[in-house]
Amino acid sequence: MRFSSKSVALTLSLILLVWLLAACAAPADTAPAEMQEEEMQEEMAEEPAEPWYDQADVDSTTIHICTDSPPKQGGEIVVAGAAGAMTGGNWFTFSARDDYLWSQLIDRDTDAVTIHPDLATSWDVSDDGLTYTFHLRDDVRFHDGEQLTAEDVKFSLEMFFHPDTGASHGRTSGLDQLAGAEAFENGDADEISGIKALDDYTVELNLVRPRSSVLSNMAAFNIWPKHLLEGIPFADLDSSEYGVRNPVGSGPFTMGEFEPDQFYILNANEDYYGGRPYLDRIIFRIGLSGATAFAALENGEVHMAGRVTAVEYERYKDDPNIVLLGGQLGGGMTVWANHNRPLWQDARVRQALLYALDRESMAEAYYGELAEVLHLRLTNPEFVSPDITKYEYNPDKARELLAEAGWDSEQEVSFVTYYQDDQNKRIHAAMQQFWADVGIAVELVYLDGPAWVARVYDNDEFDLSYGCCGWFNPDQLRLSLGCDRSWPAGRNVGHYCNEEFDALSEAAMSEPDPAKRKEMLHQATEIITAEAGEIPVFWPTRFSAFSADVCNNVYRQLDEPFAERYPATWYLAGE
Repeated sequence: MRFSSKSVALTLSLILLVWLLAACAAPADTAPAEMQEEEMQEEMAEEPAEPWYDQADVDSTTIHICTDSPPKQGGEIVVAGAAGAMTGGNWFTFSARDDYLWSQLIDRDTDAVTIHPDLATSWDVSDDGLTYTFHLRDDVRFHDGEQLTAEDVKFSLEMFFHPDTGASHGRTSGLDQLAGAEAFENGDADEISGIKALDDYTVELNLVRPRSSVLSNMAAFNIWPKHLLEGIPFADLDSSEYGVRNPVGSGPFTMGEFEPDQFYILNANEDYYGGRPYLDRIIFRIGLSGATAFAALENGEVHMAGRVTAVEYERYKDDPNIVLLGGQLGGGMTVWANHNRPLWQDARVRQALLYALDRESMAEAYYGELAEVLHLRLTNPEFVSPDITKYEYNPDKARELLAEAGWDSEQEVSFVTYYQDDQNKRIHAAMQQFWADVGIAVELVYLDGPAWVARVYDNDEFDLSYGCCGWFNPDQLRLSLGCDRSWPAGRNVGHYCNEEFDALSEAAMSEPDPAKRKEMLHQATEIITAEAGEIPVFWPTRFSAFSADVCNNVYRQLDEPFAERYPATWYLAGE
């Protein structure tokens, strides 16, 4: 929800109205002061002020509306590290789709589907679906004062595609059908020929085949300044000044003081093309998380404390001073069986993994109201077949399938995860016991994020792995589960491969007929669930805790990785 100048105009109108009423009032000796005040109130009551918010948003779980506090300038908020701070690595890997420091070409709304302008004021798509032309604003400047142009858009897209860069997109972005993208990624070209800066404010994308997800994916790219980064080798960007300490974008806030491992401060961008933010600054306290962050929220030290567990949810859900914002994830918690290992290549064994888990009971016991059973990581109901295979708890069926497959109950398999909080450890212990009951011995292995990436993605040293999340965008079926989408070409963690699934999900990405596309995706979802290509477990509803003083705070869960939206419109309540 973005505010226009309506609220400002309304305030000025009310001030003018009060002045006119005072100027036209009778002299003091002809009417008592009480009568003047009463008449003024009656006249003002005849022209009620329009609200500065949409009434439909008042009861939303994704936006906090302060109905008693109109928008105002000034103030600062403090964010705990777990609520969104960049706590390690660099700004290229951290900030794919960041509403604080960067702008995007176009924007996805909070439903993760609707597209509306951002840097691009409009766009055209050719009849054959192969050419996208974006028309840019001419009033956008980077934080160092330089104009943002089409060359910056081209440079940013190529940066994300280059195999050496630390940026976190590459071929998983769904823009792999850009003309020349493959040659650029392979080092056979110095640029992506399908990205053209036609003039300072016009960008053209040319595809070799249609892709239904182009607009959705273009909304996920931060636009970086070519004039500052050009000349730095792509492999060195993540360790450069701009990647570590001094990121420069064109968004509503600019980088201020930064003490690594302690805090950083974002200051309001006075020249932001969307209008100066209401807040003066946002302070991120790095490393403040968990119970300490919630204690800080309760005593007023921070305004955003991060994701709540079922315990905090029950504690805060009726607290008038704390607001819980969130919703269901796009996807959820999943176990990936490593299809490169012979022990998981028999579909009956993978099916047994699912039949052995009482997911319903675990969801209720460990999440309460905040999760349900997940059957597929694609959670957009339009594109999921009603006939997908669902695995109800049936340990006898699991034992039967394992016996048919010749499972060796003496072997132990590794279960590798980066989720190490107490709640998840209890969940993992329950899963370990359920599997032990049917003859699958599991060793739990806990790693930090980088070590998990190294072991699972880089070295393929795991039997089972557990993590998050999924997608609302159906194109991710192909982009994340295709035979050719194992790391580093994509995020096919378990190396699932089915050629029929690939053909259907690939064709669906280019199919212009909505009915045919939907049918293809329904068939694809039936295939992967019947084969138990992945082991989906829980579909959480994630809430984060915020101070009720932070108004117009918009939160979105359908579209990872960033849930906080539109910080330029946040403001603090109060007179």
